[in-house]
Amino acid sequence: MKQYLRVSFTNCIWVFRLIIDSTGRRLIAKLQENGRATLTELGRALGLSHVGVRARLQRLLESGLIRISAAVNAEKLNMKVVVVFLEVESSKRLNELVQTFKDCPRLVFMSTLIGSHNLLAILVAEDPSTLESMVMGECSLRNQKGVRRSEIYIGEAVIYPVHLPIRLVTERREVAPCRMRCDTCDRYQSEKCLACPATLHYRGPL
Repeated sequence: MKQYLRVSFTNCIWVFRLIIDSTGRRLIAKLQENGRATLTELGRALGLSHVGVRARLQRLLESGLIRISAAVNAEKLNMKVVVVFLEVESSKRLNELVQTFKDCPRLVFMSTLIGSHNLLAILVAEDPSTLESMVMGECSLRNQKGVRRSEIYIGEAVIYPVHLPIRLVTERREVAPCRMRCDTCDRYQSEKCLACPATLHYRGPL
């Protein structure tokens, strides 16, 4: 097993070096500064032709090492960040929770952990009432079957990065990705929750 891990790690380093040299790193840095920069602008900054930039960019994209996408300014939408630490009872139940919530529109980051907690989720909330539903409601991660204990932290302000991978839904449906029905929820019916942004019942800005 140790030999396999050592070989895998070596292969990863080799692939990483093959894909990213000093020019590749500068290209990624420029894209992080301005993802809308043209190939000509990038080439001028890197001392390459636009054809050379296109070839390098295509190589990075095809490798899966980078992805160019739009991020949303959480502060502009007055959103709060919710950080959730969970201890889930078994690896099977942990995988089930990951599959259930990975498509949640409010989820911006999720990772398994090694330690006293084994799952971390970072989410955004549009208003205090919806935040309370995310922390205490039926659709809350902490209230799911198999969760032994949880810790919740509410962020006061997003410092870095200000732009987050908040998913904006274009096609809404009756049932949320986590398989909850917002229209039958007491908090939604009493207007204490905006509902899931992925559903037809949503009343918020996303």
